[in-house]
Amino acid sequence: MLTKKKITPFILIIFFGCSKTNDSATEVKSIADDLYSVMLADRIDLKMKFGLPINNFPDMDYETARLKVEQAKTFIQKIDAVDREKVNHTDDLTLSMMRQYLQTLVDGLPHYWNGFSITPYMFGWQGRSMQQVFLTYQFKSDDDLEPYLVLMDEYADHLDQQLEKLKGQDDRGIRFPKPELPLVLGLLDQYKSGMNATFIPMEDRLSLFDDNAQDNFISSISERLSNEILPSLQELIDFINSDYKMRMPDDVGAYQYPEGEDYYNYMIEYHTNSGLTAKEIHEIGLKRVEELYEEMAQIRGKLGFEKGQLAFHDKIMNDPYFIAKTPADVEKRYMDYMEKIEPHISTLFTSNPKAPYGVKRLDQALEGAMTFGYYQVPTSDNEIGQYRYNGSDLKNRPMLWSGPLIYHELAPGHHYQINLNMENESIHKIRKDMRLYNASITEGWGNYAAFLAEEIGMLDKPLDQYGWLAFQMFFYNRLVLDTGMNALGWSLDDARKFMRKHTFATEAEIQTETLRYSVDMPGQALAYALGLDRLVLLRNNMKDQLGDQFDIRDFHDAVLKEGAMPLNILEDHIQWFIKNK
Repeated sequence: MLTKKKITPFILIIFFGCSKTNDSATEVKSIADDLYSVMLADRIDLKMKFGLPINNFPDMDYETARLKVEQAKTFIQKIDAVDREKVNHTDDLTLSMMRQYLQTLVDGLPHYWNGFSITPYMFGWQGRSMQQVFLTYQFKSDDDLEPYLVLMDEYADHLDQQLEKLKGQDDRGIRFPKPELPLVLGLLDQYKSGMNATFIPMEDRLSLFDDNAQDNFISSISERLSNEILPSLQELIDFINSDYKMRMPDDVGAYQYPEGEDYYNYMIEYHTNSGLTAKEIHEIGLKRVEELYEEMAQIRGKLGFEKGQLAFHDKIMNDPYFIAKTPADVEKRYMDYMEKIEPHISTLFTSNPKAPYGVKRLDQALEGAMTFGYYQVPTSDNEIGQYRYNGSDLKNRPMLWSGPLIYHELAPGHHYQINLNMENESIHKIRKDMRLYNASITEGWGNYAAFLAEEIGMLDKPLDQYGWLAFQMFFYNRLVLDTGMNALGWSLDDARKFMRKHTFATEAEIQTETLRYSVDMPGQALAYALGLDRLVLLRNNMKDQLGDQFDIRDFHDAVLKEGAMPLNILEDHIQWFIKNK
C-alpha cells in the first residue's frame, strides 16, 4: 500500500507561489505564506484546530522525507535572498525562525533511520492525532461518508509505513532494545482492542441517515477494519514478535547504533540550541544533582526527620495528605495552587491570555506508557487549555510536587506562553501555529514558570519547598541519565539505580522515564533543565544591563510577546529589546 506521494503539489507552491518584489515586508510575508501552506497540508493537528477537512494522513517514508528536504532547501534559498537590512525586527525574527526550522529538517535527513517511530511516545502522539480525526469526524451529508472510508485506507497505509521503517531500520542494524518490547506491544495491543470504538461511530453521530444507509456504512467500516486495518496492525505486531525480537539489543542508548553518536549530537542541538557536548551536559547535571541532594537533606533536618532520603520518601508515599483518592481530588489540588497565584500575575505580566485553563484526566489508553501527562492547547471543539494528567494508580502518584508541576503546565507556564503566542495578531500566523521552535524554550519556559512561582512565595511551606527541590531534581537527573545512556555507555540498570537514589520517582515512573530518554526521544529531556538555566541567565544579563530600569514584566514581554522561538534567536532578540527599550 506504500504508493501515496503527496509532495509534488507542494513543490509547485514553492516555485510559483513567491513572486519577486522589491517590498521586503511583502517578500517575507509571501515566503511565510507559502511555507505555512506547505506545513498546513501536512499537519493533522492544525487542520483540526481550524476545522479544516482532513482527506489524508502525512506519509512518513524516507522518500517523502527526502522530498521535504528538497523543499526546505528551496525555501532556504529564498530566505537567504532577502535583504535583511530592509526588513523590520519582527520580520527579521520570522526569517530567522523559518530558516533555522528548515535547516533543522535538512540536517536531520541523514538521521532518518536512527529515530524510532513505533515507541509509546512517538507512535502514541501520532496515533492519538489520527484517532481523534475519526472520533470527532462530522457526518453532515452523504458526501461525508466516502471520505471517512478513504481515511481508514490512509490509516492502514500509515501502519504499513511504520512496518516498512521498522524493517528498514532492521536492515541497517537499528532495532529498538529488548526492554522497550513490553511497552511497544502493550501500546499496539491497546490500539488493537480499541479499533471498534475508534472507527465505528456511535448511532447518534449518524442520525442524519436512514437505517439502510447507516447499515451499509457500518458494513463498509467493518469490512475495512477486517480486511485492511487489523491485518496491517497484526502484521506489525507479528514482525516485532518474529525473529526480529531475537535481534534486539539488550542495551539501550543511541550510541550503540550505526551513526548513533552523530544522531545524538544532532538531537542535543535540536532540543537545546546550547552548543554543549554530551559530556559537558552530563557534568552540569551531576553538579546540580549533588547540590539539590544537599538542599533536600537540609529541609528534612528542619522538619526533624533524620533517617535519610529514602525513608522520608517512604513516609510521604504513605501519607494521606499527598495521596489523592480520586481524579477529582487531583484536579482540586492543582486548581488550589492556581487560585493561589492568580492575584500575583499582574505584578509579573502586562497581559494575560484570553483562553481559560483547567485540568482533565489523560486518555486512559495512554496512561500505562506516559509517566505524567501533557498540556493540550485549546481547539475549535474545546476552547480551554488543559493539563491532561495521568489519573491511574493514584496511590503510587503522591502529589508532593503538584504545585511546581501545575505552574509549569498552566499559569504562568505552557498555557501562558502558547496562548499569548496564538492570540497575538501582530505576528505572522506561521509564528503562532507552526513548530518553528523546540523544547528548550517551551519546556524551559515551563520550568522557569515554576521557578518564578517559587521565587514569589507560592511554594513557601517546607513540604512545598521540598516538592520544588524534588521537581528540579527530576529534571537535572535527566541531564545525567539522557547523556549517560545515549553517549557515555551507561546501562539501563545504571540509570535506574541513579534515578532511584536521587529522585522521588516511583518504580513505574523510573521504568518508563528511562526508556523514554534512551529509546523514545533521545535528547528531548535535556531541554527542561537547560532551558530553565538559559532563561535565568538571560534575565540576569538583562537586569545587569538595565540596572534600576529593569522591570521583570519587561523581561517576560521580551520572552513572550514575539512568540516562542529557539533560545539562540531569543538571546539576540532580548539584546534588541534592551537597545530599543
